[in-house]
Amino acid sequence: MKRTLQILVLAMVLNTTITTNAQTTYNLDWALNINGAAASVTIEPGDTVEWTWVDNLQHNVVSTSSAQESFNSGLIQGQGSTWSYTFTEVGVNDYVCTPHSSSMFGTITVEEALSAEDKFAKNVLFSMNQTTNRLQVQSLISIDELIVYNLLGVTQMRYFVRDQYAEIDLSSLVSGVYLVQAKGGEAQTSFKVVKR
Repeated sequence: MKRTLQILVLAMVLNTTITTNAQTTYNLDWALNINGAAASVTIEPGDTVEWTWVDNLQHNVVSTSSAQESFNSGLIQGQGSTWSYTFTEVGVNDYVCTPHSSSMFGTITVEEALSAEDKFAKNVLFSMNQTTNRLQVQSLISIDELIVYNLLGVTQMRYFVRDQYAEIDLSSLVSGVYLVQAKGGEAQTSFKVVKR
């Protein structure tokens, strides 16, 4: 009986260790003019980034001299081709496509032990097109819902997304400042949007 209890406790400890150390793979598109925020992500040690070629040109993924880790995919050509790298050290990793370094670059930031909420918050990108009154929201982690609030905290709009990208028409709202809450699984983050 004592032996069975020891095995059960050991199994629970191993399961907890495996569950808490589960790592994530982040997917980034890689082609001409993909750079900056669209080619950047914040992860934790042990996470993997996979780049997918979305054009037919020859590209590579090469760390810069200031990067924490050194990596080089070699030249790869062909739409749909992929290359991945698992980051193990905390730090900032700037990278480029050497044949197209002026238009293809990004940063992989590795931070220690991010919570699911922190990963979600650090990887939600948004832009407001003032001409079309459309808000674009993108995340490497699936967005379940977007809620738009006025500054009094009153819900103005609610969108169910269930995808990594959403575009919302805010033309029915009056000019002003709004708070947008993005939810993904158990995680959530908020950001401010100005509609003119």
